[in-house]
Amino acid sequence: MHLPLQHCGGVNALASLPSESKLFTASKDSTVKRWGLQDTQPALEASFEGHSDWVNDIIVVEDVLISCSSDTTVQFWKADQPGAHEPLATFNQHTDYVNCLAGGKSRAKVASAGLRAEVFLWDIQRGIRIHEQSGLYEAKACEGHTGSVYALALNEAGNFLAAGSTEGTIRISDTRSHAVVASLKGHTENIRALLLNDEGTLMVSGSSDHTMKLWDLGQQRCVQTLAVHTDSVWTLLASPDFSVVYSGGRDRCVYRWEVDEQLASVLQPRASIDRASVDLQRLKQQPADGSSAFLAGSSTHARQRQQQDRGAQVQQQHPTHQTSGIPPLVQSAVLTDRRHLLTKDAQGNVELWDITTGAVAERFGKVDFGQKEAELFAPESVPPWFTWDTKLGSLTLHFETPQVFAAEVYAHSMGLETSSEDEKMNIGLETLQGLFVTWTQAIALQQAASQETPDPNQPADSQQPPNPTQSADPQQPPYADGSSGPPSTSGRGPFDYTGAPYPPVVMSTLQGPGQPWDQQPWQMCVSKFTGTEPRNSMIPKWLCDAVLARRIPSVKETKAGFLLMPAQGSGLPSLLQSKLTAPRILPVHKVAVYCQSKLAEQSYHMQLGVVWWYPDKHQETGEAQQQPQGDVLELTCNGMAIPYDLSLAAVRQYIWKRSDDPVLQYGRQNSNKPAPMPIIKPAS
Repeated sequence: MHLPLQHCGGVNALASLPSESKLFTASKDSTVKRWGLQDTQPALEASFEGHSDWVNDIIVVEDVLISCSSDTTVQFWKADQPGAHEPLATFNQHTDYVNCLAGGKSRAKVASAGLRAEVFLWDIQRGIRIHEQSGLYEAKACEGHTGSVYALALNEAGNFLAAGSTEGTIRISDTRSHAVVASLKGHTENIRALLLNDEGTLMVSGSSDHTMKLWDLGQQRCVQTLAVHTDSVWTLLASPDFSVVYSGGRDRCVYRWEVDEQLASVLQPRASIDRASVDLQRLKQQPADGSSAFLAGSSTHARQRQQQDRGAQVQQQHPTHQTSGIPPLVQSAVLTDRRHLLTKDAQGNVELWDITTGAVAERFGKVDFGQKEAELFAPESVPPWFTWDTKLGSLTLHFETPQVFAAEVYAHSMGLETSSEDEKMNIGLETLQGLFVTWTQAIALQQAASQETPDPNQPADSQQPPNPTQSADPQQPPYADGSSGPPSTSGRGPFDYTGAPYPPVVMSTLQGPGQPWDQQPWQMCVSKFTGTEPRNSMIPKWLCDAVLARRIPSVKETKAGFLLMPAQGSGLPSLLQSKLTAPRILPVHKVAVYCQSKLAEQSYHMQLGVVWWYPDKHQETGEAQQQPQGDVLELTCNGMAIPYDLSLAAVRQYIWKRSDDPVLQYGRQNSNKPAPMPIIKPAS
């Protein structure tokens, strides 16, 4: 759905310009935000939206912002560029999550590392230049690493690179030879943070074993260990001379470490280290107050803070600045109509989303999620045509062929005016058409212009964009140019996504990581499609076929078989054809009408009963109040009356509850003892 302006997921990393006038925040919501710090309240200036998964780390080297993500890519951006932001270059050399970055003060080298012991060195200027020319730039791999790498550090000159792995080992590499020259052991768990001084002689490390260590790289040994955190140490910041080190960890505490004095003080207790908003601290180098000293026990797994009698004095109670964020979504469930999703955010607010509009349909406030889901249950049976998740803190829908085209519905059930109540639509097709309506309009305009001024020197089959009618069924013109054809609801009614903000879409292929640049997963807002995209590589062919030509693969299981038999002892005859096939979305009311007409052909005249699961929906037509006279036709399944507004698929799922074709029985209704209504409950 729509990406919010502010972060809706935890902030993984921070970076700033050398002037500290701009702050960059990288989030689990797949975006990077830029904030202006001139005023007392940080102002959101720009959003960098190019990744399709968590952004795990960012750094700024001169005027270039570098980001890495769990989508396996490393992206270069113009850091202070106004207006729209698109990456200068995107590289997909990693084959798994990219966890961390490191850069020197020069623009020459940047290092990236992630899972599978992959560590790469990038030349920023050369990478951007080659990417613009051919997109075939490859980074240099640093050999000799084992285990996944979660922390990197590069000295100012860029000739020494430190990498911390899940093995608890720190390996030092020479960036000129790309070989490991030293291994430092001392931590017992994953290395989560590293700092190198400018000369490359001292290093500080933070680990999941709750400790921080100071290393002398000349002697290749640990010279000091501090154990004040009660959980993993996640981030480190040091003064230029390494006399003061600040640390933040999973215990949500920020500490100030006086290295020479071997004293630590708490800067802020219980700070929110991982959330959608960010507290910005002005980390001033103040002498540590003796009253805030803490001593660590000998055990690295069970420590106690020993405070003086009058208690520790927190150096800073409140942040000087705070960026704004919105609560991420933490729970979700799809309703049985496969049109609505129920979500719950981190503050407990429950909302109902309509997929066909990409917006919230109803807000329920802070209510019990499971109870509200049960209240909204309806005995409907629609094939799953999408998958979803809230991994990014927002609602993300995944469309894959042919699953996205698996669901058909009656147009009137979507609240659309139709010429016939039997008019059906493919909800996945109409959703895609609605999402990409601006793209199809742009292509139509380009086609109209190209027809007026054709290029005689360019072969017709190489012109972009190609005419979508060339491969389409001549009986079914494309929707893009607004011509006649199957009725389309795109751009109106429930499939109207043209309201701001437009949702972003992510394209991906099945080749896996390491594919060429034009086949990488990429993200772009649907409003930014111009019609000039190279669709033969960037946009999946099945999507082009669906959006431009309304051509979709054949959909399986759109029909449902069932048996229509007389109830035992009813005295009614069998129909000439008892094994029938109909659309799985056919309402039982139509089956009852069919049965009534076939019995009438055999001189058995019967009235239809009044059996509805939702009687209120039939009040306007009077169907729910009509009291039939004479013999009343009753349809049952497994001895229970079948509500007329259930579909055949719903009868099979909720009443028949077997994999074979359901048996529907017809008989005369006993007015004193009609068949009981089924008891249908949501799945536990």
